[in-house]
Amino acid sequence: MPDEKRRFTRIPFQLEAELKVNNALYTAKEINNLSIGGCLLPLDAEPVPGTPCHLKILLSGTNSRLSIQVEGEIIRAAAHEIAVKFTRIGPDSLYHLQNIILHNSSDPDEVEREIEEHPGIV
Repeated sequence: MPDEKRRFTRIPFQLEAELKVNNALYTAKEINNLSIGGCLLPLDAEPVPGTPCHLKILLSGTNSRLSIQVEGEIIRAAAHEIAVKFTRIGPDSLYHLQNIILHNSSDPDEVEREIEEHPGIV
């Protein structure tokens, strides 16, 4: 598709995520799609696009301390979904995020290429 704006492979992800926007905390039971550059969350909220946010993806359930922590920006909020662009991520979280995308993608070679071309959040 020539008009495709997406730069990264996206996967559905069936673990819980917490999105903090300003002082509000939202919990999503799953992530509609997850990529190295952002995600789409099934949430009923309408934060203003451009608003900074913090996303925490709980990797081993709600009692685990293992998580991916990402700073982001709200890109879109409508129709029961919030799109988040990742803007900053620590090395440990980036490592886990890259591995999740790599091992859940139908095209791991494409994901490897994406990681090589964009080793961090761009």
